[in-house]
Amino acid sequence: MHIVGNRPQFIKLALLNSALEKILGPGIIVHTGQHFDGNMSDIFFEELEIPTPHYQLNIHGQQRNEMIREMTIAAKPVLHKEKPEAVIVYGDTNSTLAGASASKNAGIPVIHIEAGVRTDDDGMPEEINRRQTDGLAYLNCCCTSSGVENLHREGHQVSSRGPGSFLSGDLMLDAVHHYYKAATHLKKTFEGIDRNKPFVLATIHRVENVEDKENLFNIITALNEIQQHTPVLLPLHPKTRLALKEFDIPIRFHATAPLGYLDSISLLKDCHSVITDSGGLSREAFFLSKPTLVIMQHPFWPELFEYGNCLRSNAISDEIIQNHRLLCISNKAFKVDIFGDGHAAEKICNRLLSLF
Repeated sequence: MHIVGNRPQFIKLALLNSALEKILGPGIIVHTGQHFDGNMSDIFFEELEIPTPHYQLNIHGQQRNEMIREMTIAAKPVLHKEKPEAVIVYGDTNSTLAGASASKNAGIPVIHIEAGVRTDDDGMPEEINRRQTDGLAYLNCCCTSSGVENLHREGHQVSSRGPGSFLSGDLMLDAVHHYYKAATHLKKTFEGIDRNKPFVLATIHRVENVEDKENLFNIITALNEIQQHTPVLLPLHPKTRLALKEFDIPIRFHATAPLGYLDSISLLKDCHSVITDSGGLSREAFFLSKPTLVIMQHPFWPELFEYGNCLRSNAISDEIIQNHRLLCISNKAFKVDIFGDGHAAEKICNRLLSLF
């Protein structure tokens, strides 16, 4: 059984479910409802050809603790009815921890995809979700060697064959390899964007940036400034759109509705640089060797900055503008293979088959 709830999880699910289905037949897909907007959910199932979820829990909109509690309760009868041999959860969302908690309580082994990521900031909800899910998991699948090292340092077993933690590589890299050709055929037009000339692709959605009026104002001010010399395209997360309206912050660049995965990869291919607070998009940009500015106090993926042309920025207008300028004149190379060889799904399948 797969328990999923947001965009990056749908992408990883597409690759792993397909690989497992070829060997074991169809699995059960449970959608918590954490991302429920059509542009944030349905389009991914359609274009990535993911089977329709067998269960829709339709839980969204609450504060973190309430959402996790409701998801955990709602998953209990599903697990009792289906009795899966294992439950796979992905990433670090409320859906991840709820799925892991419900499964562990039901005595069902938990497989955690994208385990071992650490920022050492326990004030971040994602950090709490990751640590707790890693602790509940029977098998932790890590994208990079630093994930394995983090878990080993915390006392988790590292195993080359059995349960514990192992280096699988990143399913997001698998996805970029798998869908790249289909994505490059898409050339959707966007007002004010000439895809044959340099433009910046931006996304902003993280709580620390969207729910803090000063942070959001500073980020938008920087993007407005960058727009004066390089066009900026921002697919608007529903949460960001509401915050801009609530705080009455004007935008002078180009905004569009949330994009599907293929359109996102197509734009990444054509863009000049990326400004984002997304752990998923920053990795996808890294895989495609795009200069990337990550607006987070404590980024999830230190590998991006060590092995690629990537910089971190606080939500301060001048810092964002200056760091983006530095990115654009740097020629630092990208070492993509630290995230694996594009065969993470195959490696995870083989480990699961050896365990079950």
